[in-house]
Amino acid sequence: MARVIWGVPSFWIERFPLYYGRWRGHFEKRGIDLRIRYLWGGPELAAAVSGGRVWIGEMGLPPFLKACSDGLPARVIGSSTIQQLDHYLVARPQIEEMRDLQGKRLGILSPGSCDEYFARSMLRASGLNPDSDVELVALGPAYGNVRCFSPSPVSGLAGVDAGFLVEPFVAQAERLGWVRILAAVRDFFPSYQWGIILARIDALASKRELIQRAMEGFRASCREIAERPEEAASFGAQVFRIPRDDFRRALLRDLERWELDARLDVQGMGNCLQVQKQLGSVPADLELEGMIEQL
Repeated sequence: MARVIWGVPSFWIERFPLYYGRWRGHFEKRGIDLRIRYLWGGPELAAAVSGGRVWIGEMGLPPFLKACSDGLPARVIGSSTIQQLDHYLVARPQIEEMRDLQGKRLGILSPGSCDEYFARSMLRASGLNPDSDVELVALGPAYGNVRCFSPSPVSGLAGVDAGFLVEPFVAQAERLGWVRILAAVRDFFPSYQWGIILARIDALASKRELIQRAMEGFRASCREIAERPEEAASFGAQVFRIPRDDFRRALLRDLERWELDARLDVQGMGNCLQVQKQLGSVPADLELEGMIEQL
């Protein structure tokens, strides 16, 4: 049994196929002892890959592109389940539409981040001026924490009226009555490759067959989740330690859009690269050529 350490930057629903695949034996039957290592952030994961501590994993395409421009010795080998932007702009229940965000506080990760770009684009498309009509609040480590939307002040957390959440935390915050969904980012950016699976270049040469087996296990897990969503929801509730109904709602909301075979949207990768160039996150002459080796 070969041990494979799969690096990940966050504990979101994208990670579920790894846990489900271990539970159902999809990796074990392919001779793989899969271990999941959290690095808590795309740049942190990229640093682990550069340092040789991790040679396969998942991250968002934007931080991967930035890391590649800085010399990351890795290639994209496939898509995560969340290929498109299944990020939700949520708001307190009394805010019913995008126009109601006027005069409100909208949480973002940090100035210059991808979600600031998305927020500004979505606000402008809704007739709002992101510089004067809405206050953009940098949440930093609290980004994605449902307690930012709590109706009662929470010590150490900035309270906001709206912000981005991903599953299964959208469903959790809905059940608590703290938020409603205003919009999905994918509706404003319909072709945009988001989550990717990467591998170090030297590992692709020396461990190629092992990486292929790991990818086969990943795909088998994704397909079985789609085939048996009710069973998967029961197990997912245990993994994320939330009520089954919350995880079931989260899973079924997006499952029909999951990429089950790790296929990349190359056009969407190009669109993502263009956004990063507009943000100034990567050099203007950076190209996708040489970054992709889909398995």
